[in-house]
Amino acid sequence: MNSERPTAETQSASAAASESVVSRSGCYLAASPMGDVLFDQLDYLLAHVAERTHGSQPCAPDCMDCGRLQQVKNWLLMPFHTAIHPQVQ
Repeated sequence: MNSERPTAETQSASAAASESVVSRSGCYLAASPMGDVLFDQLDYLLAHVAERTHGSQPCAPDCMDCGRLQQVKNWLLMPFHTAIHPQVQ
């Protein structure tokens, strides 16, 4: 996913790609399994951080990809946070 590409451009490119597939073959491409998509996105975010950590250009403080990775980390680690819950009787 390219965060530097404007959203409108991304939408028009994906619409054009899907139209060409339908018009040429008369069928459509099935969606990828959700697990594959999630792992691809996680790989992308981790590669972004690794590139910026070891590269010469650090990310801006408001980098969207770094923020997304932090959200994913928070969600994945949520079950392991200890919280005080009232005992069920």
